Amino acid sequence: MAFLAPLFFIGLVALVVPVVIHMIQRERKEFVEFPSLMFVRKIPYRSFRRQRIRHWVLLLIRCAALLLLILAFARPFLNQSSLANSGSGAREVVVLLDRSYSMGYEDNWDRAKEAALNVVDELASDDRATLILFDSGAQVGPRSMVDRNRLRGLISDSELSAGTTQYGPALKLAEGIFEDSSLPRLEAILISDFQEMGLESATGIHFPEGAVLTPIFIGSDRSPNISVVGILFEREYFSGRERVAVSARITNRHDQPVSELNVSLEIDGREIESVDVGLQGNGSETVDFSAITMGDVPMAGRVRIEPDALPVDDSFYFVMSPGQVVRVLLVKNNRALPDSALHLRRALDIGSSPAFEVLETDLASLTVSKLSDRNVVILDDIPAPSIEVLQALQRFVERGGGLLVVSGERSNWGVSSSGLLSGTLNPPIDRSGRGGAIGFADYSHPIFELFGSPRSGDVTTARFFRYRPFEPNESSVVLARYDDGNPALAEHNLGDGKVLLWMSTLDNFWNDLALKPIYLPFVHRMTQYLASYKPSPGWYESGQVVNFIEQQGLSVMTNLNDRELVVVSPTGRRVSLSEGDRAGFIALQEQGFYEIRDASANSGVQQNLAVNVDLAEADLTTVDVDEFMGTITGRVSSAPSESTNPSRTISAVDIERRQDLWWYLLVIAVVLFILETVMSNRLSRKTLDLG
Repeated sequence: MAFLAPLFFIGLVALVVPVVIHMIQRERKEFVEFPSLMFVRKIPYRSFRRQRIRHWVLLLIRCAALLLLILAFARPFLNQSSLANSGSGAREVVVLLDRSYSMGYEDNWDRAKEAALNVVDELASDDRATLILFDSGAQVGPRSMVDRNRLRGLISDSELSAGTTQYGPALKLAEGIFEDSSLPRLEAILISDFQEMGLESATGIHFPEGAVLTPIFIGSDRSPNISVVGILFEREYFSGRERVAVSARITNRHDQPVSELNVSLEIDGREIESVDVGLQGNGSETVDFSAITMGDVPMAGRVRIEPDALPVDDSFYFVMSPGQVVRVLLVKNNRALPDSALHLRRALDIGSSPAFEVLETDLASLTVSKLSDRNVVILDDIPAPSIEVLQALQRFVERGGGLLVVSGERSNWGVSSSGLLSGTLNPPIDRSGRGGAIGFADYSHPIFELFGSPRSGDVTTARFFRYRPFEPNESSVVLARYDDGNPALAEHNLGDGKVLLWMSTLDNFWNDLALKPIYLPFVHRMTQYLASYKPSPGWYESGQVVNFIEQQGLSVMTNLNDRELVVVSPTGRRVSLSEGDRAGFIALQEQGFYEIRDASANSGVQQNLAVNVDLAEADLTTVDVDEFMGTITGRVSSAPSESTNPSRTISAVDIERRQDLWWYLLVIAVVLFILETVMSNRLSRKTLDLG
């Protein structure tokens, strides 16, 4: 037992008061005055009897009431180890140790391991224990161990991870251990900083009846923390060279403002620029660095701030690759007006991620050689090409190219070309008045998924005054329809490539789509989709699994069997990409740069993968422990924990508040005071009657 306010024990001195009262012999207060003796000197009444205590029961009641009153003000509480050890029989103990990166705040991790070691020291000789390390997942050691030294070694050797807090997997493992245990007493000890973000994962956990869950809080309720939460690349092309400007977002997760925080940009291990920035309380700021001229190879970079109490989120790693270019061949009608493709060309010129390199030609000048280095071909309202051109276009698509056919006034394609279009184009129809609109769009498709979110653009606002009906074949998929049911955009696959057919124009002659805000992203999405464009990720989050072979477009048979690709983690751990059934997969568990090397060629680093922590863990807001216990299960005995070591305690105030022993002591003291009053009055009346 411990006391929240032990200084109140000074009040024990008050116990001498009832003893003194009982030892004092009082003078009789009733006097009979005789007039003849009024002027005789008063002689005090003296008693020569030996002083002794006559009412022992009354004395004990008074002393007990005062003692309970003093104990109530001292605020006593029972520690959990005493409660746990008070039962009979051996215990099945599961130690749940949180190793998420937020536990690296100040000395929390050392205190957490010390608390776990204290739990091992308090185990009885017949107790069995299991250690579970958890972050977003859970790792369980040997179950029901009796070897205390080995258990201490596992705790001492445990390390922080780059993962986030999820209580569910660890508690589920503990639940399984308890269900398999034959010991009479079950106890799980959860050592964590109790972040709020992991609370939801703990729902639905049901420990066996009688199991005890003991929380051990490590940390504080609200800790200051500053994080680099992300970066953004702004690309531009100048004199044929690509320049990239890096912008970083810095967030202050505390009420107190910060002035002159140093933020620096490093490229390939060398500091390029340093900027001082001020942050308001609970505020964010964007730091813009000067543009950097890109070369032909990716560059490894890092934005970092001055280290604080949680250094893990003070750096943001990235790989800045040269901008990808989609090469487009725009085939125009040689009879069209000069500005017929103006909107389409301007839209493609604006693109930067990726950039679009557009080569213009007309149908008469279209040759097979012009298709050789192109990713996408756009046939902008042209008549049906010759058989030779159709065959060349078909071979281009089958090899993985993309083809967009814009069917306008001059797109009088016949049945001979229906194999490339996978359907038949019919003569155009007019929609008088306000015109038609897009009545259906497949928002699950990559072209339209951008417009499926609120305030991201409405494809139904454009008005279509003329378009061509289309009769698709079975191999065609209609991605959008007009409000009268006619197809507006259709797709079909041809070999390794794709063909899109747009049943109107991409200028402002047959519709006003080119005048709408959605025009630019719509054109970009169609072109990127046809080019099978996948942006090169600048970074990943810890916990992701990356298929390196698929990402690089490599063949497992031709590359992994002939090359010995090895991954070196930020801490120097080596993993072969060629081993086992998961060849080519990389599990990213550490923060920093993963290096991929070809050990057989001895050619150094092939590629860097940047890995950052999940910034949701950087929010150090804690959950109320009572709320946490209620979320897990109502059947768990959630008595709090305390030890002589403060790292093992939750909080003396919280422990005492949950037990409220002072209230019961105070009630008993009041009852004793009432009983003392009744007995004292009766004894006083009895003494007067005898007198």
